[in-house]
Amino acid sequence: MIKKIKNWIRNLEGIQGYSSSGSISMRVGKHYCPMCHGLLQVIRKSRIVNSESEEAKDFNFSGVDGGYMIGNVKFTWDVCFCEQCNHEISTGDMYRYEREQRKLKRNE
Repeated sequence: MIKKIKNWIRNLEGIQGYSSSGSISMRVGKHYCPMCHGLLQVIRKSRIVNSESEEAKDFNFSGVDGGYMIGNVKFTWDVCFCEQCNHEISTGDMYRYEREQRKLKRNE
Protein backbone atom coordinates (compact mmCIF):
# COMPACT_ATOMS: atom_id res chain seq x y z
CA MET A 1 0.00 0.00 0.00
CA ILE A 2 1.25 3.44 -0.86
CA LYS A 3 1.87 5.63 2.15
CA LYS A 4 1.35 9.30 1.48
CA ILE A 5 3.23 11.98 3.28
CA LYS A 6 0.92 14.86 4.03
CA ASN A 7 2.28 18.23 5.02
CA TRP A 8 0.00 21.07 5.94
CA ILE A 9 1.52 24.48 5.43
CA ARG A 10 0.27 28.03 5.69
CA ASN A 11 2.31 30.67 3.87
CA LEU A 12 2.55 34.41 4.36
CA GLU A 13 0.20 35.42 1.51
CA GLY A 14 -2.74 33.85 3.32
CA ILE A 15 -2.94 30.86 0.99
CA GLN A 16 -3.34 27.59 2.82
CA GLY A 17 -1.60 24.57 1.38
CA TYR A 18 -1.83 20.81 1.12
CA SER A 19 1.02 18.66 -0.11
CA SER A 20 0.75 15.00 -1.04
CA SER A 21 3.88 13.14 -2.10
CA GLY A 22 3.92 9.63 -3.43
CA SER A 23 5.71 6.75 -1.73
CA ILE A 24 9.44 6.89 -1.15
CA SER A 25 9.95 4.24 -3.87
CA MET A 26 8.73 6.79 -6.43
CA ARG A 27 11.44 9.18 -5.30
CA VAL A 28 14.44 6.84 -5.15
CA GLY A 29 13.78 4.12 -7.75
CA LYS A 30 14.15 4.30 -11.53
CA HIS A 31 10.89 4.34 -13.45
CA TYR A 32 10.34 4.05 -17.19
CA CYS A 33 7.66 5.57 -19.41
CA PRO A 34 4.89 3.14 -20.40
CA MET A 35 4.69 4.84 -23.82
CA CYS A 36 8.31 5.20 -25.03
CA HIS A 37 10.27 3.43 -22.25
CA GLY A 38 12.34 6.55 -21.55
CA LEU A 39 13.49 7.37 -18.02
CA LEU A 40 10.86 9.21 -15.97
CA GLN A 41 11.47 12.08 -13.59
CA VAL A 42 9.31 12.79 -10.57
CA ILE A 43 8.28 16.44 -10.68
CA ARG A 44 6.11 18.53 -8.39
CA LYS A 45 2.88 20.10 -9.68
CA SER A 46 0.69 22.60 -7.87
CA ARG A 47 -2.54 24.49 -8.30
CA ILE A 48 -4.29 27.18 -6.27
CA VAL A 49 -7.98 26.41 -5.93
CA ASN A 50 -10.65 28.52 -4.27
CA SER A 51 -13.02 26.52 -2.07
CA GLU A 52 -16.00 28.29 -3.70
CA SER A 53 -14.91 27.65 -7.30
CA GLU A 54 -16.29 25.11 -9.78
CA GLU A 55 -13.10 22.98 -9.72
CA ALA A 56 -13.22 22.69 -5.91
CA LYS A 57 -15.27 19.49 -6.25
CA ASP A 58 -12.13 17.73 -7.58
CA PHE A 59 -10.07 18.53 -4.45
CA ASN A 60 -10.29 17.61 -0.76
CA PHE A 61 -10.58 20.66 1.50
CA SER A 62 -10.67 18.70 4.77
CA GLY A 63 -8.24 19.92 7.40
CA VAL A 64 -5.93 17.93 9.66
CA ASP A 65 -7.98 18.63 12.76
CA GLY A 66 -11.28 17.71 11.11
CA GLY A 67 -11.94 21.27 10.00
CA TYR A 68 -12.47 22.63 6.51
CA MET A 69 -10.09 24.92 4.60
CA ILE A 70 -11.85 27.98 3.20
CA GLY A 71 -10.60 30.38 0.55
CA ASN A 72 -7.58 29.91 -1.69
CA VAL A 73 -5.75 26.64 -1.05
CA LYS A 74 -2.54 25.58 -2.79
CA PHE A 75 -2.57 21.84 -3.59
CA THR A 76 0.80 20.25 -4.41
CA TRP A 77 1.40 16.71 -5.69
CA ASP A 78 4.03 14.64 -7.50
CA VAL A 79 3.75 13.30 -11.05
CA CYS A 80 6.05 11.21 -13.24
CA PHE A 81 7.15 13.04 -16.39
CA CYS A 82 8.92 11.72 -19.50
CA GLU A 83 11.13 14.26 -21.25
CA GLN A 84 11.32 12.17 -24.44
CA CYS A 85 7.60 11.99 -25.25
CA ASN A 86 6.25 14.63 -22.79
CA HIS A 87 3.94 12.02 -21.22
CA GLU A 88 2.76 12.78 -17.70
CA ILE A 89 1.38 10.10 -15.36
CA SER A 90 0.37 10.36 -11.72
CA THR A 91 2.55 8.54 -9.19
CA GLY A 92 -0.45 6.42 -8.14
CA ASP A 93 -1.16 5.34 -11.72
CA MET A 94 2.54 4.62 -12.28
CA TYR A 95 2.67 2.50 -9.13
CA ARG A 96 -0.39 0.49 -10.27
CA TYR A 97 1.10 0.05 -13.77
CA GLU A 98 4.42 -1.22 -12.36
CA ARG A 99 2.63 -3.57 -9.94
CA GLU A 100 0.59 -5.00 -12.83
CA GLN A 101 3.76 -5.49 -14.91
CA ARG A 102 5.41 -7.38 -12.01
CA LYS A 103 2.34 -9.65 -11.73
CA LEU A 104 2.45 -10.39 -15.46
CA LYS A 105 6.16 -11.24 -15.28
CA ARG A 106 5.60 -13.58 -12.34
CA ASN A 107 2.82 -15.43 -14.18
CA GLU A 108 4.94 -16.07 -17.30
